[in-house]
Amino acid sequence: MNSLRYPLQATDRQKRFIPMKFAYLSAEDALRLSADLRSVEAGITRSLSLHTAPILEAHQMYSRRTACLSGYVFGHPSLGDGRQIMTSQLMYMDTEVGIARTLNRWYRLGHPARIGSA
Repeated sequence: MNSLRYPLQATDRQKRFIPMKFAYLSAEDALRLSADLRSVEAGITRSLSLHTAPILEAHQMYSRRTACLSGYVFGHPSLGDGRQIMTSQLMYMDTEVGIARTLNRWYRLGHPARIGSA
């Protein structure tokens, strides 16, 4: 074989490699997120189940490789109350209304963190 034309030859180890798939955002999550953002743009927030959304106290915007929120969560379905968390990617936030939509769920915003707290 011409080494310039076929420079890569798979080793036995590479042949045993099992490919995997990774989706950051499932189609179902994308549809739910899209529907929620359309409702916000249309000014319809009462249909978003915000009354059952967890409350995030001492919240502040934080940046990993993407924007997210950190704070103490109350009423989260799996994390319980008073636990300090960092949310999934922040997709929407309105501090005047007191709501935020992350990749996974809505949050009601409690009091923001004091300036200088981390």
